Amino acid sequence: MPLVDYLVAREGPPVRRGQAYDYVLAGDGLYLVAENRYLEVRVPVATVPVRGLPPIYPCCVLRVERLPRELWDGIVTAARLWSLCGHEVLLAVTFTESSGYRLFLPEQVVGPESVFYRPPSHVVLQIHSHRHYPARFSPTDDADEQGLCLYGVLGRLDSDRPEVALRVGAYGHFLPVPWDSVFEGDRGPFRVANFDPIEDEEPREVGDGIPD
Repeated sequence: MPLVDYLVAREGPPVRRGQAYDYVLAGDGLYLVAENRYLEVRVPVATVPVRGLPPIYPCCVLRVERLPRELWDGIVTAARLWSLCGHEVLLAVTFTESSGYRLFLPEQVVGPESVFYRPPSHVVLQIHSHRHYPARFSPTDDADEQGLCLYGVLGRLDSDRPEVALRVGAYGHFLPVPWDSVFEGDRGPFRVANFDPIEDEEPREVGDGIPD
């Protein structure tokens, strides 16, 4: 079995063959397809129509249950506490059959606008804070987040409408995912970047800003 294989989706998603992952050509483009004990993913590499092949569509499936609301509350509380101290922070969620989900703080060096850490192993989710900045993945995040894992970022933690962005990463390729597909329960006041509409802070009257 090769480490990486190259497949064509002639009749829907083909059977996995690569030990690490497969590249799959389908009617809606090229995908990286991978799985581990926590996730099954099809992440777009290039979106382009390919005549004669069926589409297979992006997907991200948790092979274990969604993360409980209590974990989300713990993530938000920790991120806000570190933000009050003027620092970003990285948190990780692990899963074992005996203990279920666990939230922990990996060894790291934190600063006002950066976190330096050793990537933890065997995790379902890595999530870090951007304090009062928007919840957007930076080029540094893209370079660091090279595993097969769920990744997240929290932002605008000092506002009444904080933000969260979640994605699945598959060896350097990324797919945004909704909050509800990862966590159970209610996310509270958080706006989900890439899915929720951007709300105007002050509604404008009809014609406002249009020159006479």
